Amino acid sequence: MDSANEKSPQKAAALGRRLWLLSPFVRPYSRLIAVGLIANMTARVFDLLPLVVVGIAIDHITKASASTAPVDVTPFIRYGLIVFATFAGLAVFQSISDYSWSTLAQKVRHDLRVKLYCHLQGLEAAFFEERQVGELMSVVSNDVDNLENFLSDATTSIVRIFITFVGIYGILIWMDWRLALLLFAPMPLVVVAVKFFATRVQPQYRKARRAVGKVNSVIENNLQGMGVIQAYTAEEEQAERLSQRSGEYRDAAINAARERAFFVPLIYTVAGLSFSLLIAGGAWLTLGGYGPTVGDYTSFILFAMRMVMPLFVFGMLTNQIQRCEASAERIFNLLAIEPRIQDSPNVVALEEPPSSLAFDTVTFAYPDRAPVLHGVEFSLERGQMIGIVGPTGAGKSTLIKLLLRYYDPGAGYISLDGKVLTDISLASLREHVGYVSQEAFLFTGTIAENIRLGDAHAAMDTVREAARVAGAEEFINELPQGYDTQVGERGVKLSGGQRQRISLARAVLGDPAILVLDEATSAVDTRTEEVIQRNLNKFRAGRMTIAVAHRLSTVRQSDEILVLVDGVVVERGDHDNLIKSQGVYSDLWAVQSGQTPQAPHPPHQVERS
Repeated sequence: MDSANEKSPQKAAALGRRLWLLSPFVRPYSRLIAVGLIANMTARVFDLLPLVVVGIAIDHITKASASTAPVDVTPFIRYGLIVFATFAGLAVFQSISDYSWSTLAQKVRHDLRVKLYCHLQGLEAAFFEERQVGELMSVVSNDVDNLENFLSDATTSIVRIFITFVGIYGILIWMDWRLALLLFAPMPLVVVAVKFFATRVQPQYRKARRAVGKVNSVIENNLQGMGVIQAYTAEEEQAERLSQRSGEYRDAAINAARERAFFVPLIYTVAGLSFSLLIAGGAWLTLGGYGPTVGDYTSFILFAMRMVMPLFVFGMLTNQIQRCEASAERIFNLLAIEPRIQDSPNVVALEEPPSSLAFDTVTFAYPDRAPVLHGVEFSLERGQMIGIVGPTGAGKSTLIKLLLRYYDPGAGYISLDGKVLTDISLASLREHVGYVSQEAFLFTGTIAENIRLGDAHAAMDTVREAARVAGAEEFINELPQGYDTQVGERGVKLSGGQRQRISLARAVLGDPAILVLDEATSAVDTRTEEVIQRNLNKFRAGRMTIAVAHRLSTVRQSDEILVLVDGVVVERGDHDNLIKSQGVYSDLWAVQSGQTPQAPHPPHQVERS
């Protein structure tokens, strides 16, 4: 997205080229476009007609002044009524046009934003680990709004300018082709000016749009971590960091403004040259009797003045198009990213809840990093629980990410009921997994809404039962608003232990075939953990449970415990047998239970395949 290479000046000069990428989003609303175009064309007719009427009226005055007959005011009343009618028609049809284009812009903005969000939902977890949230927010919000402005404002102006130019030149050629040529002669200079502007300013707008994403990222991260910044008195350092990012945007915007400052005089020059040629040449032709009447010449002057303003608007419009092109580039670069984890053409859905899970010699390495898992093997049946323990960085959470297909193994495979995960649709896989991560994430809303995340229509009794199993019912009932209590952004109004229990209730609510607990009770006190463990021991019947934990009491009741060190399973067995083996697990248990190990245990020599 932000790594998109700078385009060459030749390509950058193709003004509006990237905006054609909006066509698939605009095409469904062709009827609105047709209404907008027809109404705009009709409005331009009413807009230009008074200029013709003025010329006719002046010719009438000229003839009447040369005559000795009494003045007849009837024609002038008629001219006035015609002009009034044209203004009324202009008001009606311009309003219809503006409404049509604004409606189109809002519909396309809605579709584009939803498309972007759904596309982001389909990207793998690794994508979000590599991107900053503020930067993505800048694309989904700011850049999409930029394109909405283009469709509602710039597009209307483009249509208006085009129809005005075509209409005026058509009328002028019909009235006197020589004056039309005088007015048109300097116009090729506009092409040169636009090419110059597009070549010079477009790279600056691309830099500015990227800088906006970086600024948003810093602000979003720092606002979420303001308590930490204040605790470490890092305000000055973080303010300087934001200042640097904002400075990048400032410099790019100033450079764009400088290039724009060169462009505006070119437009003024072209407009002035066209107007001066018309005044001088037209006056000579009219007074010499070689050209139009005084009335037609007056209409010419009025038409020419009407064309000067669109030239100035065109200058501002070109600037707006450049801004929108930078936004379009970021949006469609994001949409062009293909998810690395997705369903293959021949996947099948799980028709029944799976009853067995197997890891077969699974090896994995994160991109550009050394392997973190080495030939991990284990199996699990319905009704069983497996515990995974080991030091920080041993690869415990990575096993869970592979099960959820956030990543795919580099070697080996994972299967459910004998089917390899890559042959199972992602949706049907994940709907059978209840996942409680070590960082309990809550969404802005009520406690009940967070528990119902996977089933928005779950009955309240079901929600309460899930909360009871998760040990959350007690503290929820003590809150003034109970299940209707707002948790705040990311659950900030609740403690870490409360967030974990709500996250656990969310997983329990779905009645999953596989319950995955990744440090699910690390933030709760010992008494609450005992309550949760008793409830989970009953809940685990009829399902497979995987518990990743540093606190060994969490996995003590597991049918099998895997001890992971540097990505290798160095020990396995139930709690009692692992204690007797006097290995790594025994040492960890001795430390956590307050016992003293019988003797220092030498580090395990890990063999890696």
